[in-house]
Amino acid sequence: MRAVIHASAGIVMLAALAAPLPALACTLNVVSSGTLRNSLDNTVLGSQVNGNTPATVNILLSLLEGPTITVDPPTLVQSPGGYNAGLETRAVSYTAAGLGLFPGASQPYTSSSTSFSTGVLGAVTLTMTLHNRVSNASGFPPGTYTTRTIVTCHP
Repeated sequence: MRAVIHASAGIVMLAALAAPLPALACTLNVVSSGTLRNSLDNTVLGSQVNGNTPATVNILLSLLEGPTITVDPPTLVQSPGGYNAGLETRAVSYTAAGLGLFPGASQPYTSSSTSFSTGVLGAVTLTMTLHNRVSNASGFPPGTYTTRTIVTCHP
């Protein structure tokens, strides 16, 4: 199952993937794709800059054996001509919360793929809030920027 939100200028695109799992172990639903904004000094573009507009994903776990959720760092999939990506760093942060035995998960900004185990759960919905950030000392020329973060559910 794949859900991709196509967005306009400055929106965080979130691709949610559910790996082939037995008996619909995991369903991912993109609730909100989020928005990117520039910092006042024009060196950071992110969903926690000048306002809090994260991406939100609901994850329905339907098996008693909880899968693992992996979150990849964002990729910059759209930028205007003249943008110099040479000095950029891309990072993602997230929190996940739910009911039942799942204690929650929290990840500060990272440029690496990270994972967390959902444990032993059944018919539980987790809500993930994701923030993307692109930093670049060269700045961001005017135009449209779009990032994509991939969230994967797997055994």
